[in-house]
Amino acid sequence: MESLIIIPARSGSTRVPNKNLAEINGKPLIYYSIKSSLNIKNSKVIVSTDSNEIAEISKSLGAHVPFLRPKSLANSTSTSISVIIHTISELIRNNDNIPELIIFKPPTNPFLSTKSIQEMIDLKIRARNIDSVLSIQIPKVSALSYLSFSNETKKIKTEIYDIEGVRLYDNERSQDRPLSYASSPACKITETKYFLEKYINNQIPLEKCSGPTFNHEDCIGYIIDNLEAHDIDNLEDFQLAKLIIEKGNSIFCEEKFYHLI
Repeated sequence: MESLIIIPARSGSTRVPNKNLAEINGKPLIYYSIKSSLNIKNSKVIVSTDSNEIAEISKSLGAHVPFLRPKSLANSTSTSISVIIHTISELIRNNDNIPELIIFKPPTNPFLSTKSIQEMIDLKIRARNIDSVLSIQIPKVSALSYLSFSNETKKIKTEIYDIEGVRLYDNERSQDRPLSYASSPACKITETKYFLEKYINNQIPLEKCSGPTFNHEDCIGYIIDNLEAHDIDNLEDFQLAKLIIEKGNSIFCEEKFYHLI
């Protein structure tokens, strides 16, 4: 199955200024996602951006930037699904080849390996009756509990979930609790026909496209380790990634060898 890897990289990030071009070990952050994506078989890599600077750097790294994303789809309230629909729509408008699979790979997960992306694609190819494959992780904190906290009253409200008949306080020790999983934004793979049927064929305006970037009602998971799932959402996340990468040219983690040069 032919696939298209979409790497969204808008300008104007606020929590980490100019995040996608912020340098780690002498390379812009987006470099790491482009590098891991370029080695995927039968795949094309497109960077979706509103920035000419990001576009030129992405092209110099080997990615395609056949068009720029409109500024209206590149602000703090823009949805990720609109990025996918805009990309597919532009391919259709330009009479370009439409791949069977769309792979959404944010640059904020720099540790996701080529091996994991390829294995997710292979998993999807074997599961032709399923629309999507989602990267998932085993979180450090059990998904049995969800806490809401008020800064004013300091009160905690606990929502307790049931996993395999076990609730949070049935076992005080975390090692006795059932294994739970959490979704990771690192990689989502979905058959293109899902986006065509739900959004494009229904002519939903790009600014009104909302919802997840995969079919959450028809999805299977692929477990990635916690390093691959590391998501740069703020300056602290960025500094941690920078520390890990600049510690050496390569690191070993859970039987996977990541070359970070």
